[in-house]
Amino acid sequence: MREVIRISEKLFLTFLATIVLVRMVPNVPQHPQLLLFLVSELASLIFILTQRKGDWAVSPYATGIAFLGTAAPLLTVPQGSPIAPEWLSVAFTFTGASIALLGKLSLRRSFGLVAANRGVKTGGMYAIVRHPIYCGYVISHMGLLMVYASAWNIGILAFAWLTFWLRAKEEERFLLADPEYGAYASRVRYRIFPGLV
Repeated sequence: MREVIRISEKLFLTFLATIVLVRMVPNVPQHPQLLLFLVSELASLIFILTQRKGDWAVSPYATGIAFLGTAAPLLTVPQGSPIAPEWLSVAFTFTGASIALLGKLSLRRSFGLVAANRGVKTGGMYAIVRHPIYCGYVISHMGLLMVYASAWNIGILAFAWLTFWLRAKEEERFLLADPEYGAYASRVRYRIFPGLV
């Protein structure tokens, strides 16, 4: 079952990355901040294609929430009304995408979609919060909404943010079986946002 999940992650993310590139690349000249968002998403693809083996969660819930949470934000469309100045969208998108990318670089080949233990990472962005990639995603999504505000995009991203919270809880439930992660979680208090959650 673990090998099926591993292969499914790779195929699924390759498919979604292709959709994102086709949708977003034409909009980069008007909104250059999207470029860093795309680089972060391509880093996900590279790391998952070269992923190290480890111990995966195999429950339908863990797998389902991981795949839904990954797919949802990629269903946003580059259409809608701007609701904030471009510089503010740039600041949010750049900051969020940078945090997510640094989180992915901290994990490198340990990055994956479904809850797994490929070694406990405690350095880099993981010294600040336990789920920095989700933190970065939420911030960059807010920047995206500032440019492409629509009922569709707001609904999709609200659902994605809920799945990030559920995924964080599921990942921690799985990882807390490892005493090293338990010690790490007691040192790094916040899950997603420093000082908040």
